[in-house]
Amino acid sequence: MDKNKDLTRSTIEQSQIEDIVRNIFTENNFNIKDSENYKDCEEDNEIKYLSVLHYEFAKNLMKQIPTGYESLDSGMPWFSYWVLNILNMCEKNNFVLSYNMKMKFVTYLKELKHPDGGFCGYSKGIPHIISNYAAVMAIIALGMEEGYELIDIPKMETFLLKMKNNNFIDNQSKKENEGKEIKDDKKSTTNVDKKGNFLIDYTNKDDITSYQSSYPGSFQVHQCGESDLRAGYCAIIVASVLGIENEDIYKGVAENIASCQTFEGGLGPEPYCEAHGGYSFCGIATLVLMNKLNVINTDSFVHWLVHRQMSEEGGFQGRTNKLVDSCYSFWQGSVFNMLLNSDKAKFSINSEMLYDQYALQAYILLACQNAKGGLFDKPGKYPDLFHTNYATAGLILSQESLIKDLNISISYHDSLDFEEMDPIFCVNKSLVNKARSYFLNKHK
Repeated sequence: MDKNKDLTRSTIEQSQIEDIVRNIFTENNFNIKDSENYKDCEEDNEIKYLSVLHYEFAKNLMKQIPTGYESLDSGMPWFSYWVLNILNMCEKNNFVLSYNMKMKFVTYLKELKHPDGGFCGYSKGIPHIISNYAAVMAIIALGMEEGYELIDIPKMETFLLKMKNNNFIDNQSKKENEGKEIKDDKKSTTNVDKKGNFLIDYTNKDDITSYQSSYPGSFQVHQCGESDLRAGYCAIIVASVLGIENEDIYKGVAENIASCQTFEGGLGPEPYCEAHGGYSFCGIATLVLMNKLNVINTDSFVHWLVHRQMSEEGGFQGRTNKLVDSCYSFWQGSVFNMLLNSDKAKFSINSEMLYDQYALQAYILLACQNAKGGLFDKPGKYPDLFHTNYATAGLILSQESLIKDLNISISYHDSLDFEEMDPIFCVNKSLVNKARSYFLNKHK
């Protein structure tokens, strides 16, 4: 009898990945049940972050992108951000990008600017709030005035306001006016569809249908696009670093995030959806930035979060009953750093964060590094920029301790000596501060 015939595909794959990682740990004398007492092997076999190979991996993709990335053609700013961020994370190992190469990125990002504000995902496209975020992060990662000058702050503010969902018609009014011609507060003639989701503004010169969100405080990803916590995070992060303080951008954002907390404790993309690591990161990062973490049930959230670390693999999963994935080393792992920074007493134990930092590092360093450069999702997968970026960022943040000048690290090899990472921005903290300072002076 086939003992696996009644098992789901996910259960079978989970068992397989556990066996693979368990074997890798055994080969490296790492016991996940006693992770903090792990002793590095002899010097020749010391655990390392393969910074030279990962640097070359990113640098080579900077020159030519493989055909496998074709499906991401409309998200080109992400390639700039991922490459630059990976190179910066390796920079402490004496890898520095030349000025001329940085200017090539500036020239490329300039082609993605939209004349009405914001950045597009591709040349001559429409401005997209997520592509816009990636472009701004790439500019921060460049850390040079020529990059900062690409951003038109007044137009950026206008773009973010256009993407904001604000219910200027309450739910009762919607029911009373379904299919009827009505007037909004600005006296423009509009018509509400049967479900109250869309407004047709007849005074709009382009005759566009505008999205009327059921959840004020959220953002659209583009004109008439979907709304979820990614868009809110991308909008608030950009507004914050550029020093944009318009209250209309921030109004209702925290309340919308709170409405996305699920019965599990995590955050979903919008109300009544499944809790997810990526959306939880977006929501918590936004709340921490706005100093409004108290709008959610943090006890319930932390209970959900700590159970996303896999007991056998050491890495994180993104959702309940899903497989481990190295990118969640950042999406889930960085949230512990944010919580720690907001309340050290509540969100720490024995001067450490509320998860097994050694186990996560073991998963990244032993199970997810490609011997030829780059990091992958899990053993058996191919390396890519996305996982190289976020696994490395998660590795850096996993070394944080409450004790000054002490890193919590599975290995003290020089390759694990990194610049300080900002858990909200996923960029070196020094570069975030440099950008903030520059744009603050622009407002003076």
